[in-house]
Amino acid sequence: MNHVEPPPIDQYRNKIICGDCLEILPKIPDGSIELVVTDIPYNEVNRETGGLRNIDKGSADDAFVSIPLLVEQIVRLANSAYVWCGIEQVSDLRREFVRNRMTTRQGVWIKSNPSPMNANRLWLSGVELCVFARRAKATFNRFCESPVWYGPSERVVNFPCPKPIWLIKELIDASSSFGDVVLDPFLGSGTTAVACKMLGRDFIGIEINPDYCRIAEKRLAALPNTKLEAFAS
Repeated sequence: MNHVEPPPIDQYRNKIICGDCLEILPKIPDGSIELVVTDIPYNEVNRETGGLRNIDKGSADDAFVSIPLLVEQIVRLANSAYVWCGIEQVSDLRREFVRNRMTTRQGVWIKSNPSPMNANRLWLSGVELCVFARRAKATFNRFCESPVWYGPSERVVNFPCPKPIWLIKELIDASSSFGDVVLDPFLGSGTTAVACKMLGRDFIGIEINPDYCRIAEKRLAALPNTKLEAFAS
């Protein structure tokens, strides 16, 4: 019997790929992803830590991201996307998505447990922003709701800036269906992959930091009935 190669997308399903996403994404077939959910480096948080809270996020926040190149790949691959980003990146992301004929909205996570750092002289730093973009045919399972999500932040051991599972689950549930493929090209500690497995979606996770890949693998392995393959690019 002749050996039949699996479809290219199946080579990536439910795998964590350790490497540079802008080198890996071009290898994934056009239109093979329903949804992208990701949290890109903001390049604005890091500074020397002092006192109450660790504000040096290390490599999790300190990396240059070419927004035009990233959006080009997202548009080629997916029907919709949520890209968490820094304040200065919102306009760049929206401009690139609109230029590529996708409809956008700005989303806001309002933290119910913001850090009290400098609370005696500043408003609390209690919100984070994302850009949502979609094609006309993209899955959308909400009706007459605003892209504002209120709830607590969460912690992951040895990872400085995770998005909470409850928040990522909400986005995945809103913009994909059971069995769809969800991509996170900046996987970090693996929250998107964990949320996908909880909701019956397949995931593709890309992360350049091997230490973070190992954290993600451990989180997935702790889930019941989860089989994981990880490989380097």
